[in-house]
Amino acid sequence: MSTTNPSNWIDEETTAFGTAARVGSTALKPVRAAAFWLAIALPFAHLPMLAGGFGSETELLTFLALIAANAVALLVGHGHHR
Repeated sequence: MSTTNPSNWIDEETTAFGTAARVGSTALKPVRAAAFWLAIALPFAHLPMLAGGFGSETELLTFLALIAANAVALLVGHGHHR
């Protein structure tokens, strides 16, 4: 089969992108799973901080960082088991 025909280039290119997408999807499964479970567990870290209050700016920034990490984990882990 000759690769000089432009119609063959499209087929080979499509196959390459399809293969790359499957490999990428497989590689992301553990990341999605970890993010999913992190999104479930992370709010439990918020509870002691909320109960104890925010005595300093560092504690407030830590709490906000936990909220941001939880939001990212929710976004990344949303597709777990789909």
